[in-house]
Amino acid sequence: MAHGQIGSPRAGSATGAIDVVTEAPVCAGDLDPAAAGGRHRVMATGQVVEVTVPPVTGVQNYTALLVPECAREPGGAEPRALLLVWQGQRSVPGVSAGTRLRCVGVVSFRDGRATMFNPRYEIIAKQVSR
Repeated sequence: MAHGQIGSPRAGSATGAIDVVTEAPVCAGDLDPAAAGGRHRVMATGQVVEVTVPPVTGVQNYTALLVPECAREPGGAEPRALLLVWQGQRSVPGVSAGTRLRCVGVVSFRDGRATMFNPRYEIIAKQVSR
């Protein structure tokens, strides 16, 4: 498929940036295993509150816990955290506790926890007031 065609991974994006117009933003129901059903693709924006660095001799999976900025439905539950897992990585550049991220990937449920493996991500700059 040629670059820029409908259906290509980078349709409409010559920079490879996450397309915030066509990606579905995550909502609280997407992270609840009882409500979400199976696997589905979402875009999540939020803050990393925790990272886990793998031991030298163990499985090389860098993980981060993202608290998404979900649009809450009236009477809906508090948004759950989303576990981001980069398989085969000891570190991920720019991803640490306190970082604001926008990430895209497939959410699946592992041990009842919403998990996104090897997500595409963008670091969102902090707003500086003058």
